Amino acid sequence: MVLNIAAMLTRLEDQATSDRVFLDQCLDDYPGIAEHQDNIPDSSCPVLERVSNDSGEESVREESVRVMTNFTRREFDVLWAVAELPLKARWNDGRGSKSNTTPMDALFVTLTVLKHYDTWEKHALDFGFKAPTFQKLILRVVEVVMPVFYTEFVKMPKMSELRAQDHTFANYPYALYATDVKFQPTERPAGRHGEAKPYFSARHTLYGLKIEASVSPQGLLVDMSEGHRGAVADLTIMRSRMDQHVGALAKSDNELSILDHGEKGYYGASVDVRAIHPKKNPPRGILDPDDVVRNRRRCVVVENFFGRVCSLRKVSYATFTWSTKFYDEIQRLTFALTNFHVSLMPLREADRHWYRSVLARYESMVHATAAKCAKSQRKSRLRRMQRIALSRGRNHSHVFTSQ
Repeated sequence: MVLNIAAMLTRLEDQATSDRVFLDQCLDDYPGIAEHQDNIPDSSCPVLERVSNDSGEESVREESVRVMTNFTRREFDVLWAVAELPLKARWNDGRGSKSNTTPMDALFVTLTVLKHYDTWEKHALDFGFKAPTFQKLILRVVEVVMPVFYTEFVKMPKMSELRAQDHTFANYPYALYATDVKFQPTERPAGRHGEAKPYFSARHTLYGLKIEASVSPQGLLVDMSEGHRGAVADLTIMRSRMDQHVGALAKSDNELSILDHGEKGYYGASVDVRAIHPKKNPPRGILDPDDVVRNRRRCVVVENFFGRVCSLRKVSYATFTWSTKFYDEIQRLTFALTNFHVSLMPLREADRHWYRSVLARYESMVHATAAKCAKSQRKSRLRRMQRIALSRGRNHSHVFTSQ
């Protein structure tokens, strides 16, 4: 092999000189770039940092993050520590261009969207995205973090643990959890009446979806069902999940002898599982004041939890207008996040007041719909009467009398 050493050395020296000249020229064109790069922080969450930095004082920064997500910056960091590894591992999966949004910012934006819940177009405009791209971003985060948060924050306790910690129901110390169904209205499904009818809840007189949730004496969610159509009875939802209830309520022989008397919609549940029912009015009579108080206390814990869910996330009580195929994942995520919030701030009476306000809102929707229909019917009757009167007037104008 013949090597031309002189030619090779000359070429390499010329190349090194050319590279040096090019770098000097770049420095002449952009002389302050080095100082500028040193001043740019290496942030993994530019959106979150901008929200914090643009808010001024430290207390105001904490408040701005809380207003957007219902969590302070420190609480958000705890959530990020739980979701960081799985979210980063799957963030760049799939084909196509990679997202310019960091995983931490994506989680922050998702929490903001779940709290303030509006159309995709409005949320996308707030954060400078196109609506389809923004929707895919949020739903991708929900898909990844939902099972992580649900596994981390939702756990079924043992009766022995509750008794050891003295965390039992004051009125029912032998009950492991309280179960109730939460209803949320949706838009009327498109299609014929027969296709929309299964979503209509006769109890609420609205189209919607239902979720069964079980809450422990500590005020924490311990179990929940998938979304069911509004026409499905509460007892039917419970019986469809009887295996989960039987497994959770497995007790010792001594506990099996305890007299068990929930929710009036669950009458008949004691046939399949030990259940505590409220007392009903006796035939041709009314309940005693003590029985009324007893029935009212029975549902306090679950209503308090539902109220906390609604107060933290608008997506859990407003009319659900997004695709129902995402409903289960979104609600499981919001319920798990509520467990985290309850661990920081226990349930209060104000939470129940919020839930009752939500139920009153649903009732106002029913009356508003009825008033709208009545108004439309009145206009229709008026137009019909006008047509009839006009028709009679035309007939009389063609009547001829004989001389």
